[in-house]
Amino acid sequence: MAQKLQLKAKTRTETGKDAMKRLRVHGVVPAVIYGAHTKPINVAVAAKDLEKVLHQATGENVLVDLQVDEDGQTKNRLALIQEVQHHPYEDTILHIDFHEVRATEKLRANVSVRPIGEPAGVKTGGGVLEYVMRELRVECLPKDLPSIIEVNVEKLEIGQSIHVGEIAVPAGVTVLDDKGQTVFLVAAPITEEELAAMTEAAAAPAGEPEVITAKKEEGEEGAVVAEGEAGKAEAKPAAGKADAKAPAAGAAGKAPVAGAAGKAPAAGAAGKAEAKPAAGKPAAAPGKPESKK
Repeated sequence: MAQKLQLKAKTRTETGKDAMKRLRVHGVVPAVIYGAHTKPINVAVAAKDLEKVLHQATGENVLVDLQVDEDGQTKNRLALIQEVQHHPYEDTILHIDFHEVRATEKLRANVSVRPIGEPAGVKTGGGVLEYVMRELRVECLPKDLPSIIEVNVEKLEIGQSIHVGEIAVPAGVTVLDDKGQTVFLVAAPITEEELAAMTEAAAAPAGEPEVITAKKEEGEEGAVVAEGEAGKAEAKPAAGKADAKAPAAGAAGKAPVAGAAGKAPAAGAAGKAEAKPAAGKPAAAPGKPESKK
Protein backbone atom coordinates (compact mmCIF):
# COMPACT_ATOMS: atom_id res chain seq x y z
CA MET A 1 0.00 0.00 0.00
CA ALA A 2 1.01 3.63 -0.33
CA GLN A 3 3.42 4.95 2.24
CA LYS A 4 1.98 7.28 4.84
CA LEU A 5 4.55 9.87 5.84
CA GLN A 6 4.23 12.84 8.17
CA LEU A 7 5.03 16.38 7.10
CA LYS A 8 4.59 19.71 8.84
CA ALA A 9 3.13 22.71 7.02
CA LYS A 10 2.07 26.24 7.86
CA THR A 11 -0.57 28.45 6.25
CA ARG A 12 0.67 31.53 4.42
CA THR A 13 -0.99 34.72 3.25
CA GLU A 14 1.71 36.02 0.93
CA THR A 15 1.27 35.34 -2.78
CA GLY A 16 2.95 36.46 -5.97
CA LYS A 17 6.37 35.87 -7.54
CA ASP A 18 8.29 38.16 -5.20
CA ALA A 19 6.77 36.53 -2.11
CA MET A 20 7.59 33.06 -3.48
CA LYS A 21 11.21 34.07 -4.04
CA ARG A 22 11.52 35.34 -0.48
CA LEU A 23 10.18 32.04 0.87
CA ARG A 24 12.65 29.99 -1.16
CA VAL A 25 15.56 32.15 -0.02
CA HIS A 26 14.69 31.21 3.58
CA GLY A 27 14.57 27.47 2.78
CA VAL A 28 10.78 27.24 2.49
CA VAL A 29 8.80 25.73 -0.40
CA PRO A 30 5.40 27.25 -1.28
CA ALA A 31 2.57 24.73 -1.64
CA VAL A 32 -1.19 24.45 -2.00
CA ILE A 33 -3.74 21.98 -0.62
CA TYR A 34 -6.91 21.32 -2.62
CA GLY A 35 -9.53 18.60 -3.01
CA ALA A 36 -13.14 17.79 -3.81
CA HIS A 37 -14.29 18.81 -0.34
CA THR A 38 -11.66 21.46 0.39
CA LYS A 39 -11.16 25.04 -0.64
CA PRO A 40 -7.58 25.68 -1.82
CA ILE A 41 -5.29 26.53 1.08
CA ASN A 42 -1.90 28.19 0.57
CA VAL A 43 0.74 26.64 2.81
CA ALA A 44 4.52 26.44 3.11
CA VAL A 45 6.75 23.51 4.07
CA ALA A 46 10.42 23.34 5.01
CA ALA A 47 12.54 22.34 2.02
CA LYS A 48 14.64 19.89 4.08
CA ASP A 49 11.58 18.09 5.46
CA LEU A 50 10.02 17.84 2.00
CA GLU A 51 13.18 16.43 0.42
CA LYS A 52 13.38 13.82 3.18
CA VAL A 53 9.81 12.68 2.51
CA LEU A 54 10.41 12.44 -1.24
CA HIS A 55 13.59 10.39 -0.75
CA GLN A 56 11.70 7.90 1.44
CA ALA A 57 9.03 7.36 -1.20
CA THR A 58 9.26 4.03 -3.08
CA GLY A 59 6.56 4.76 -5.67
CA GLU A 60 4.76 7.56 -7.40
CA ASN A 61 1.81 7.56 -4.99
CA VAL A 62 2.92 9.13 -1.71
CA LEU A 63 0.29 9.51 1.01
CA VAL A 64 1.13 12.29 3.45
CA ASP A 65 -0.28 13.07 6.87
CA LEU A 66 -0.05 16.87 6.77
CA GLN A 67 0.13 18.57 10.16
CA VAL A 68 -0.99 22.05 9.19
CA ASP A 69 -0.52 24.99 11.55
CA GLU A 70 -3.61 27.16 11.01
CA ASP A 71 -3.55 30.28 13.20
CA GLY A 72 -1.78 28.49 16.01
CA GLN A 73 -3.90 25.34 15.83
CA THR A 74 -2.64 22.11 14.28
CA LYS A 75 -5.00 20.23 11.97
CA ASN A 76 -4.23 16.92 10.34
CA ARG A 77 -5.03 16.60 6.64
CA LEU A 78 -4.59 13.40 4.65
CA ALA A 79 -3.28 14.16 1.16
CA LEU A 80 -1.49 12.68 -1.84
CA ILE A 81 1.50 14.45 -3.36
CA GLN A 82 -0.02 15.38 -6.68
CA GLU A 83 2.69 17.38 -8.44
CA VAL A 84 6.22 18.54 -7.65
CA GLN A 85 7.60 21.42 -9.70
CA HIS A 86 11.40 21.46 -9.96
CA HIS A 87 13.71 24.24 -11.11
CA PRO A 88 14.65 23.69 -14.79
CA TYR A 89 18.42 23.53 -14.16
CA GLU A 90 18.96 23.77 -10.39
CA ASP A 91 18.42 20.98 -7.87
CA THR A 92 15.64 22.79 -6.03
CA ILE A 93 11.87 22.45 -5.64
CA LEU A 94 9.83 25.46 -6.69
CA HIS A 95 6.30 24.39 -5.73
CA ILE A 96 4.27 21.37 -4.64
CA ASP A 97 0.59 20.42 -4.85
CA PHE A 98 -1.22 18.30 -2.23
CA HIS A 99 -4.50 16.59 -3.13
CA GLU A 100 -6.52 16.14 0.05
CA VAL A 101 -8.50 12.91 0.35
CA ARG A 102 -10.78 11.33 2.92
CA ALA A 103 -9.80 8.11 4.65
CA THR A 104 -13.33 6.69 4.18
CA GLU A 105 -13.75 7.71 0.53
CA LYS A 106 -12.40 5.73 -2.45
CA LEU A 107 -10.06 7.44 -4.85
CA ARG A 108 -8.76 6.71 -8.34
CA ALA A 109 -5.10 6.76 -9.29
CA ASN A 110 -2.54 5.38 -11.74
CA VAL A 111 -0.15 2.80 -10.32
CA SER A 112 3.06 1.66 -12.05
CA VAL A 113 3.54 -2.03 -12.91
CA ARG A 114 6.95 -3.70 -12.61
CA PRO A 115 7.99 -7.12 -13.98
CA ILE A 116 9.68 -9.58 -11.64
CA GLY A 117 12.15 -12.17 -12.93
CA GLU A 118 13.46 -12.97 -16.43
CA PRO A 119 11.02 -14.56 -18.90
CA ALA A 120 11.92 -18.04 -20.16
CA GLY A 121 11.51 -16.86 -23.75
CA VAL A 122 14.12 -14.18 -23.15
CA LYS A 123 16.51 -16.39 -21.20
CA THR A 124 16.57 -19.40 -23.54
CA GLY A 125 15.00 -18.19 -26.80
CA GLY A 126 16.53 -14.76 -27.19
CA GLY A 127 13.15 -13.04 -27.14
CA VAL A 128 12.43 -9.49 -26.01
CA LEU A 129 10.15 -8.48 -23.13
CA GLU A 130 7.89 -5.64 -24.27
CA TYR A 131 6.05 -3.25 -21.95
CA VAL A 132 2.66 -2.68 -23.54
CA MET A 133 1.27 -0.92 -20.44
CA ARG A 134 3.35 0.73 -17.75
CA GLU A 135 0.49 1.80 -15.46
CA LEU A 136 -2.84 0.48 -14.29
CA ARG A 137 -5.82 2.63 -13.36
CA VAL A 138 -7.13 1.53 -9.93
CA GLU A 139 -9.81 2.46 -7.43
CA CYS A 140 -9.51 1.92 -3.67
CA LEU A 141 -9.45 3.57 -0.26
CA PRO A 142 -6.38 5.70 0.51
CA LYS A 143 -5.03 3.13 2.98
CA ASP A 144 -5.16 0.38 0.30
CA LEU A 145 -3.49 2.36 -2.50
CA PRO A 146 -0.40 0.39 -3.63
CA SER A 147 2.87 2.16 -4.33
CA ILE A 148 3.60 -0.24 -7.20
CA ILE A 149 2.14 -3.44 -8.65
CA GLU A 150 4.64 -6.25 -9.25
CA VAL A 151 4.02 -8.97 -11.87
CA ASN A 152 5.97 -12.24 -12.16
CA VAL A 153 6.92 -12.82 -15.82
CA GLU A 154 9.34 -15.79 -15.46
CA LYS A 155 7.05 -18.34 -17.16
CA LEU A 156 6.48 -16.34 -20.33
CA GLU A 157 7.67 -18.03 -23.53
CA ILE A 158 8.08 -16.37 -26.93
CA GLY A 159 4.68 -15.21 -28.17
CA GLN A 160 3.06 -15.38 -24.73
CA SER A 161 1.69 -12.38 -22.82
CA ILE A 162 0.08 -11.30 -19.56
CA HIS A 163 -3.23 -9.43 -19.61
CA VAL A 164 -4.82 -7.09 -17.10
CA GLY A 165 -7.27 -9.75 -15.93
CA GLU A 166 -4.39 -12.11 -15.04
CA ILE A 167 -2.67 -9.69 -12.65
CA ALA A 168 -3.24 -10.20 -8.93
CA VAL A 169 -3.74 -6.94 -7.03
CA PRO A 170 -3.88 -6.30 -3.27
CA ALA A 171 -7.15 -6.71 -1.39
CA GLY A 172 -9.46 -3.75 -1.64
CA VAL A 173 -8.00 -2.63 -5.00
CA THR A 174 -10.08 -2.68 -8.20
CA VAL A 175 -8.45 -2.37 -11.61
CA LEU A 176 -10.45 -0.16 -13.97
CA ASP A 177 -8.65 -1.06 -17.21
CA ASP A 178 -10.09 -3.57 -19.69
CA LYS A 179 -9.22 -7.10 -18.55
CA GLY A 180 -8.29 -8.12 -22.10
CA GLN A 181 -5.57 -5.50 -22.52
CA THR A 182 -2.00 -6.80 -22.78
CA VAL A 183 0.46 -5.60 -20.14
CA PHE A 184 3.63 -7.62 -20.91
CA LEU A 185 4.56 -9.54 -24.07
CA VAL A 186 7.59 -11.64 -25.06
CA ALA A 187 8.30 -10.97 -28.74
CA ALA A 188 10.37 -13.19 -31.05
CA PRO A 189 13.95 -12.07 -31.72
CA ILE A 190 14.77 -10.29 -34.97
CA THR A 191 16.31 -12.61 -37.59
CA GLU A 192 19.54 -11.81 -39.42
CA GLU A 193 17.59 -11.36 -42.68
CA GLU A 194 15.20 -8.89 -41.04
CA LEU A 195 18.10 -7.03 -39.43
CA ALA A 196 19.95 -6.86 -42.76
CA ALA A 197 16.83 -5.59 -44.53
CA MET A 198 16.29 -2.94 -41.87
CA THR A 199 19.96 -1.88 -42.08
CA GLU A 200 19.83 -1.73 -45.88
CA ALA A 201 16.64 0.32 -45.83
CA ALA A 202 18.14 2.75 -43.34
CA ALA A 203 21.37 3.11 -45.36
CA ALA A 204 19.69 3.50 -48.76
CA PRO A 205 20.09 7.06 -50.12
CA ALA A 206 16.98 9.03 -50.78
CA GLY A 207 16.00 9.13 -54.47
CA GLU A 208 16.93 12.26 -56.39
CA PRO A 209 13.98 14.38 -57.44
CA GLU A 210 13.23 14.37 -61.17
CA VAL A 211 13.75 17.72 -62.86
CA ILE A 212 11.10 18.44 -65.46
CA THR A 213 11.93 21.18 -67.99
CA ALA A 214 9.07 22.78 -69.82
CA LYS A 215 9.23 22.00 -73.55
CA LYS A 216 9.07 25.08 -75.69
CA GLU A 217 6.92 25.25 -78.75
CA GLU A 218 8.44 24.19 -82.03
CA GLY A 219 10.15 27.06 -83.77
CA GLU A 220 10.39 29.24 -80.65
CA GLU A 221 13.63 31.14 -80.33
CA GLY A 222 15.89 30.32 -77.41
CA ALA A 223 14.75 26.68 -77.23
CA VAL A 224 16.26 24.87 -74.25
CA VAL A 225 19.25 22.74 -75.15
CA ALA A 226 19.66 19.57 -73.09
CA GLU A 227 22.66 19.36 -70.76
CA GLY A 228 25.57 17.67 -72.50
CA GLU A 229 24.50 18.99 -75.94
CA ALA A 230 26.45 22.22 -75.50
CA GLY A 231 28.36 23.06 -78.63
CA LYS A 232 25.87 21.30 -80.90
CA ALA A 233 23.41 24.15 -81.03
CA GLU A 234 25.20 25.80 -83.92
CA ALA A 235 25.15 22.59 -85.93
CA LYS A 236 21.42 22.10 -85.34
CA PRO A 237 19.38 25.09 -86.50
CA ALA A 238 16.14 25.79 -84.77
CA ALA A 239 13.04 24.39 -86.39
CA GLY A 240 11.74 26.65 -89.14
CA LYS A 241 14.97 28.72 -89.29
CA ALA A 242 16.85 26.67 -91.96
CA ASP A 243 16.76 29.46 -94.54
CA ALA A 244 18.12 31.98 -92.06
CA LYS A 245 21.19 29.96 -91.05
CA ALA A 246 24.64 30.54 -92.52
CA PRO A 247 26.27 27.69 -94.45
CA ALA A 248 27.87 24.93 -92.39
CA ALA A 249 31.46 25.28 -91.21
CA GLY A 250 33.90 24.67 -94.06
CA ALA A 251 31.56 25.99 -96.77
CA ALA A 252 32.98 29.54 -96.64
CA GLY A 253 33.70 30.98 -100.05
CA LYS A 254 31.33 28.65 -101.89
CA ALA A 255 28.22 30.31 -103.21
CA PRO A 256 25.21 28.14 -103.97
CA VAL A 257 24.92 27.25 -107.64
CA ALA A 258 21.94 28.96 -109.17
CA GLY A 259 19.58 26.53 -110.78
CA ALA A 260 21.51 23.49 -109.64
CA ALA A 261 20.23 20.13 -110.96
CA GLY A 262 17.99 22.01 -113.35
CA LYS A 263 15.71 23.17 -110.65
CA ALA A 264 14.36 26.70 -110.53
CA PRO A 265 14.81 28.66 -107.35
CA ALA A 266 12.07 28.38 -104.77
CA ALA A 267 9.13 30.74 -104.94
CA GLY A 268 9.86 34.03 -103.26
CA ALA A 269 13.59 33.58 -103.59
CA ALA A 270 13.79 35.66 -106.81
CA GLY A 271 15.99 38.69 -106.49
CA LYS A 272 17.70 37.42 -103.40
CA ALA A 273 20.68 35.91 -105.16
CA GLU A 274 22.03 39.32 -106.12
CA ALA A 275 21.40 40.66 -102.64
CA LYS A 276 23.74 38.05 -101.13
CA PRO A 277 27.14 38.15 -102.79
CA ALA A 278 29.40 35.15 -102.59
CA ALA A 279 31.77 35.06 -99.66
CA GLY A 280 35.03 36.88 -100.30
CA LYS A 281 33.69 39.01 -103.24
CA PRO A 282 32.69 42.62 -102.58
CA ALA A 283 29.31 43.62 -103.82
CA ALA A 284 28.96 46.15 -106.63
CA ALA A 285 27.81 49.61 -105.73
CA PRO A 286 24.08 49.97 -106.15
CA GLY A 287 23.00 51.67 -109.36
CA LYS A 288 26.49 51.63 -110.93
CA PRO A 289 27.16 48.98 -113.53
CA GLU A 290 30.51 47.29 -113.39
CA SER A 291 32.98 49.02 -115.73
CA LYS A 292 34.51 46.99 -118.56
CA LYS A 293 38.02 47.58 -119.75
